[in-house]
Amino acid sequence: MREATWRAGLGEFSDCLLAGLLVALASVPVLTAAPALVAGCRAVERSRRGVGGPLWTTFWADFRSVAREGVLFGLGCLAAVVVFAVDLEVAGSLPGAGVLRPVLGVLAGAAAIVAVRTCEAVSSGESSWRRAALAAARESVALPGSAALLAAAIGVSAVLVWMLPILAFVITGPLCLAAVATGGRS
Repeated sequence: MREATWRAGLGEFSDCLLAGLLVALASVPVLTAAPALVAGCRAVERSRRGVGGPLWTTFWADFRSVAREGVLFGLGCLAAVVVFAVDLEVAGSLPGAGVLRPVLGVLAGAAAIVAVRTCEAVSSGESSWRRAALAAARESVALPGSAALLAAAIGVSAVLVWMLPILAFVITGPLCLAAVATGGRS
């Protein structure tokens, strides 16, 4: 009995890493990162519940179903990243840089939480990316504990990729799992 539980857990872990690899592959054109994360969240949720067909076929079907609208959301996220990067550079030359940089860091972290939660909300069935983003922002304020857990998952993912860049190919699988687990809809 104990060995069967261990093997089932290992199967779920391998599905999580496979979902991460598929998300990384689908995110090669940077604008498709959001739809890839949505498909990864759906794949991880199906794997958690033991529902669905082979992970790679259901992943690509989910990716195609959300790709068109998701690219616009991805473009907005990319624009936000560029704005934050420029703001951080400008903040370094201002007199209050010691205060402004951490504030911009907190704002960037909050934006990352809302972006990941938006992808999770779309994966849970929300048809409009705009409504999903608003719901994700409200949910992040209403449930600060789960937002902190998601922030920790995003931070740990960033540190792991910084320490070992090859993990960028699989880290989005555990990040999708964290988004699904803290989403409030599961």
